[in-house]
Parts: sequence; C-alpha cells; structure tokens
Amino acid sequence: MGCCSSRSDDDSFRQDGSDDNPIPRGGNRPFTKKGITWAADSPITIFNLKRQRDAFWDTAPSYEGRLEIWQALRCACESEDLVLSQAIIDSANITIPTGNLSDGCYDELGNRYVIPIYCIVDPTNLITDNYYDEGTSERAENIDTKLLAEQEIIEPGYTFTIRLSTNTKDIKINYNPKLDTIATLRAKLCTDQNLDIKRLNIRFFFLGRMFDDKTSLCDISLEGDQILQSFITEKI
Repeated sequence: MGCCSSRSDDDSFRQDGSDDNPIPRGGNRPFTKKGITWAADSPITIFNLKRQRDAFWDTAPSYEGRLEIWQALRCACESEDLVLSQAIIDSANITIPTGNLSDGCYDELGNRYVIPIYCIVDPTNLITDNYYDEGTSERAENIDTKLLAEQEIIEPGYTFTIRLSTNTKDIKINYNPKLDTIATLRAKLCTDQNLDIKRLNIRFFFLGRMFDDKTSLCDISLEGDQILQSFITEKI
C-alpha cells in the first residue's frame, strides 16, 4: 500500500521519537480527510479494500488501546459526514494533534492509536465494481410507521431518552425489547417528532459508538440518566 505524510502548519505541538517517525504530542485539531491521498501498489476494488479495512479493525483492538475507542475511530473513519465523524470523536474524548488520524491520536488516558491511511480515504486508483454493502438503511426507509403504531402495547419501563442534534432537545421513546432495533427506533422517532424518514439521515450513538440498523435495542444498556444521542442530517 502507498502512504502519505502530513505536516501541521502549526509547529506548536511537541514531537517525540525519531525524525523518520515523529509522534505528535499536545494540541487538538478537527478531524479531516482533506489533502490525504494515497495509491495502492496495484489498482484495488471496493470489495478488496473493504476486506482489508475489516481485517485491520477486527484485529487492532487485540494489540493495544481500548475497544470502545477503536469502535469510535472506526465509525468516524467510515462516516462520509465529517460533522458526524467529529461528533463521534468528541464524544469519545479523542485528541488528534494534527487532524490526520494516520499521524496518530490519543484517548483521555494517553493511549496512542494510529489508523492506516487506507482506512481513512479511498485510493486514487480504486476500481469501481459491482460490490455493494447490503446494509439495512434503505430497507429502514420503507418501514411502515403506521404498523409501528399498531404494535402490541409496550411493557412499562422500556424507554430511551434521546437527544436530538437539531435542537439539543431530549425526548423519551418507548420501545419493545423483544422486537425493536435501531431501524424501528428511527421510524418511531420520526413518527413521534413528525420527521420525514425518507429525507433525513438519522443515526444513533452512545459513548462514541454508532449503532447499525440491525442492533437490537435490548443490547443497548443505558444506566441512570444516560442519553442516547441522535445525529440528524438531510440526505444529499
């Protein structure tokens, strides 16, 4: 794989290590993908690039660092929305001295994480093939919200407090622990707040971890007054 180097315009942060491999210390800059480019040794397909990325994210937590931080970093890198990526990074208290994750970043305990450039941006010689990630986001748009309203009566006590990114308002949404997933939670939120599910991207995350549509709500454990955060943006 090719590589890329990044240099900060601000030399105020300290660097440790050898001249060939400086380790940024101190300072914090917004996460960016701008100006980061690389080329694979040979043209690579989307499918093979995804396999390589999955291999890194699956194995990296086994060597060092905290699992929840690796999960937050993966969500931030895989999101196409830089505002959402920054929100995830901020919620996990991750510091990026140069703004470029391939230069290294730190959690609040001082652990260092370095993300390979191929996990951050696509190569310049990417081959577009017929591989598509068959997620559930498109199917979630077709959920019949009227049917959701006709579900069996939900047992009391199963409620999430959700913070809306649009107005920082907190609302409570009831859910069925036996049936509901993130996909149905999105539909319920849209019904409750009169939001257009086909016009908006609505994603949920907690402590830097973003949940996919297949996640069962019974697997998300919130304690006390903890809040599930929503990030709402218009689809492009």
